[in-house]
Amino acid sequence: MTEDSQTQPSVEQQLRQLALVDRIFGLEAQLAEVSVFMNPDRERFDAQERELAGLRQQVQGYRETRTWRVGRAVLAPLNALKRKRNE
Repeated sequence: MTEDSQTQPSVEQQLRQLALVDRIFGLEAQLAEVSVFMNPDRERFDAQERELAGLRQQVQGYRETRTWRVGRAVLAPLNALKRKRNE
């Protein structure tokens, strides 16, 4: 066997191996992506995020009421005294 005949298959073999390694990396990335989106914990997390957003809207609604604003105005001097005392 000549050197060229030995080198040629090894180059082809290396290219094939590189292509297979590339394919493996691609499949691993796809698996990781599917695992994240199909994870039951992800669904629970999304549900909790939606619940949190709803609760934040409720709190914002409370803060926009007249009762809340009057209460803040009445308690503002007391809160200022508290802050000054704690310094």
